[in-house]
Amino acid sequence: MLFSEKGLGAMLYGTLTPVAGGAADIHPLLYYSTLNVWMALSGQSPFAVRLWSVLLGVATVGVIYLLARDLFDRRTGLAAALVTAVAPFHVQYSQETRMYALLGLLLALATWCFVRGNPRSQRGGEQLPTTSRGKWSWWLAFGVLAALAMYTQQLAAFYLAALGLAPVLSRRWDIFRRVLPGALVALLLYLPWLVNLPGQLDKVRSYYWLSPPNVGQLLLTARSFLVGALDIPAPLSMITFLGSLFLLTFLVVQVVIGLRGRRRADRQPLGLVLWLAAAPVVLMWLVSQVQPVYLIRALLPSALLLYVALGWLVARGGLPRPVAAVIGLVGLVLTGIGLYNQYTWATFPNSPFPEAVAAIRAQWRVGDVVVHQDKLSALPMVYYDRDLNQRYLRDLPGSSDDTLALPTQEMLKLLADESVEQAAADAQRVWWVMFDFAERQYAAAGRPELVEALAWLDDHYSETGRWMLNDLVVILYTRDETAP
Repeated sequence: MLFSEKGLGAMLYGTLTPVAGGAADIHPLLYYSTLNVWMALSGQSPFAVRLWSVLLGVATVGVIYLLARDLFDRRTGLAAALVTAVAPFHVQYSQETRMYALLGLLLALATWCFVRGNPRSQRGGEQLPTTSRGKWSWWLAFGVLAALAMYTQQLAAFYLAALGLAPVLSRRWDIFRRVLPGALVALLLYLPWLVNLPGQLDKVRSYYWLSPPNVGQLLLTARSFLVGALDIPAPLSMITFLGSLFLLTFLVVQVVIGLRGRRRADRQPLGLVLWLAAAPVVLMWLVSQVQPVYLIRALLPSALLLYVALGWLVARGGLPRPVAAVIGLVGLVLTGIGLYNQYTWATFPNSPFPEAVAAIRAQWRVGDVVVHQDKLSALPMVYYDRDLNQRYLRDLPGSSDDTLALPTQEMLKLLADESVEQAAADAQRVWWVMFDFAERQYAAAGRPELVEALAWLDDHYSETGRWMLNDLVVILYTRDETAP
C-alpha cells in the first residue's frame, strides 16, 4: 500500500533503478497500479485495500465455474466453484493486499480462453456449440491475459509454460498452431517490461532470500493447496498432512479407475486439469534447484486447477455414497482447520501491529522516536500511524534479506539507518520494536548486529517499560543522564 500510493512514476523508479547486483526490485507493477486506482476510489483503510483482493477472489470463483462447466458439465462447475470458494489457500490470498489473487484470476481466465479456443473442445464428452469454440478472438484474449499475468508476477511463466506444452505432449498440433499466435501477442505486449528482466534476474541471483527446495517442499505445497500456507500447530499439522495425502491419493486412484471405465470421455479435459495442477509445481521445483524461486503462493493458479479436479471427483467421479461421505468429511475437516487457522493467526505476518502502535501512542511524548529492528515491523506500523517518528535499521548489506534497495527506500521516503545510534540520535526516549524470534534467528545465523544494538541501548538508556504483544516486543528506553 505504501508503494502503490506513490503512483506509477515513483514505482518505476523504485523498481527499475539499477543498484549493485541488479535492479532495485523484482516485481512488475500491474497489481500495484490497479491498487493505486482502487485506493483513489475506496480509500486506504485495511478493509478498503483488502477488498480489492476479495473482489478478485470472488471473480475467480466465477471463472472456475465457467472453466469446469466447459470442460465437464454444469454440475462439475458448481462443485469446483464451491471448493474454490471455501479453500483456505484461495481465501488467504483473496484477503491479503498482494498480487496473488490477481495472478490467480488472470491465469484462470487464460486457461478458460485456451479451452474455448480449442476447435474441438468438449463438454463431458460432447462437442461445445460451434459458436462457442475455436474463434481466434479467444486466442487474442489468451495472449492479452498471459501478458497481464506476467505483468502481475513473473513466476506466472511456469504456469504458462505448462499450458503451452499441453498440446505438444498430447500431440494436438491443431491447438499448438493456435497457441503460437496467442503467445506472440503475449510476447509483444510484455516486451516493454521484458527488456528490464535481465536486471531483475540479477537481483534474484544476488539478493534473494529463498533456498533450494527439498522433496518435503512438494508435500508442503500439496498440503498448502488444501489447508493454506500458514504453519499449523501440532497435532493438527499431522492431521492435515495425512488428510491431504489421503484426499490426493484417492483423487489419483479414482481418476485412473474412472478413465478406464465409463468416464473415458473425460480423459482429455481431466488430463489437462491434472497437468496444470502438477506441472507448474514440478517445473518451479526443478528450476529452483539451480536458482531458488520456489514460492508456494505463486502456485495459486495450479491450486485452482486442483479444485477443478476435486469438483470432478465430487460430481463425476462415480463415488459410492458411503465413500463420497468419507471424502466429504475429510474435505470439511481440512477446510475447517485451514479456515480456523487463517482467521485466528495472530503472529507474523499477522502480528498485532495496530495494537503496538496504540500502546506507543498512548504514552507518546514529544521528542520520542520508534526504532525498529528491521523493515518487517517498520512498514506496517508506519502504515497504521504516519505521524509517529519511526526509524528502522537497514538489512545487512549483501545478505539474502537485503531486499529493500535504496531507490525503493527513497521513493517510499523511508530511509533505513545504518545503526541504532544513528536512528536514536539524541532522543530522550527510544521505543525499540522487534520480533520475539529475532534473537534466535540472529544467533542461529551467527550474526552479532542485534546483540550489538541492544547492548548500545543498554549502555546509553535504561529500560523503563516492556510490552509483549504476541510475537512483537516493544521496549521503552529512557536516557540515563549519567551514561556517556
